[in-house]
Order: sequence, then structure tokens, then C-alpha cells
Amino acid sequence: MSLNSKQLLILALLIWAGAAIGANLVATPAKFLVADLTRPVALQVGRMQFLWVGYVEYTLAAVALLTLPAVSPAIRAGVGFAIVILIIQRLGVLPQLSPRTDLIVAGQSIEASQLHIVFIVLEALKVCMLSISAVWVLNVTTSRSEKLAHVYD
Repeated sequence: MSLNSKQLLILALLIWAGAAIGANLVATPAKFLVADLTRPVALQVGRMQFLWVGYVEYTLAAVALLTLPAVSPAIRAGVGFAIVILIIQRLGVLPQLSPRTDLIVAGQSIEASQLHIVFIVLEALKVCMLSISAVWVLNVTTSRSEKLAHVYD
């Protein structure tokens, strides 16, 4: 069985949303709840986690981009919005958090920052947009399939 472009897009969007939920919204805060894991070590683990999740997200974003010609402009806009959020997170927010992480790992105290909240809000928006876009593609694909099935009944 081979996947068509819309099926591949649905798969990429849902895997991307799942990776973002699992890694960025569940695993990241969970490691700070482990009593024996110091904050500097948790931050170092988080840095590697974000690096590898970033690779996964960029790959899935590329797959999504390649399939966009097969879908409507509204779906392209939804996926594009998720990709823009990813770029803002990776090129705007995370680089600002990195020096803060370096200072904490080095044992220095730093003032509180709202950057983590910004990242979390962007992450939630991205996951919502990925999920909504996948449902849109699925609805369009299912509606057309059902219409075709009725034609041949």
C-alpha cells in the first residue's frame, strides 16, 4: 500500500503533534519533578531533548511542505502557521533561553523570565494548528471518498 499526498500529510501532522505533546509538553516539565535530578542536569538533558525533537520537527515540517500542493489554500495556511511557529520557537525563543541555561548550569542565579511561558503558548498553538490541519485534511479526504462511494453505489 502506498500513501497519497493527503494521507502522508495527515500522518506527518499527527506524528508531529504527538512528538510535540510528548516531548515538549509532557516530558520537559516532568523531568523537573524528579527529586534526584538537579536543575542543571535537567536543563542539560532538556537541551539534548530539544535538539533531537527539533530534528524530528524539521523533518516532519519538510514532509508537510512537500505535500501542500495537494491541499486547499486554507489547509496550506494552517500548516504554514504551524511551520512559522516552529521557526519562531527555534530561531527566536530557544536561542534566548540558551544563555540562561548556560548560566544555571554554571551555578549562577538568574532572574525569572517569561520566555518559557512564551514557548509553552507557542507550543500549544502549534499543536492545535497541527491537529486542526490534520482534521481538515481528513474531513476533505473523507468527504470526497464518501461522495465517490455514493456515485458508484
